Amino acid sequence: MEKNRIKENIPCYNKDMVRIVEEILDYPCSCGGKLKKSFCSVEFFGHDFGERACEICTSCGSEFLSDQTVEEIECEVKKRKLFGLEKQVTVVKSGNSLVFRIPPEIAKFLKIHPKKIARMFPLDEKRLAIELSG
Repeated sequence: MEKNRIKENIPCYNKDMVRIVEEILDYPCSCGGKLKKSFCSVEFFGHDFGERACEICTSCGSEFLSDQTVEEIECEVKKRKLFGLEKQVTVVKSGNSLVFRIPPEIAKFLKIHPKKIARMFPLDEKRLAIELSG
């Protein structure tokens, strides 16, 4: 086995396929750590885009995708109509409650309608989770 490489056997139709999982690269991460070639799972708004080749920093853990990979994922995101779903909203007051207005594109994507039941809870001081029923 070559120095700086780890190979992983992946079963594929009764054959073993060998894929290089890690290879230390000659150039550093912006944090000063070493970069290694590897594979990372790509997810966007809860949709899985599979494992893609990437570079991972051994110090800070940052993952970097190639420009070509980013373009491929962006194309798939647009095909699945996920592009542009992230919106900035303003909190407004209604009686004693605070209200988040859900933009129509997000409501359509999540199939939210008036009177839909949801559970809301804080994840930490800056994040709020909302889980929809049924």
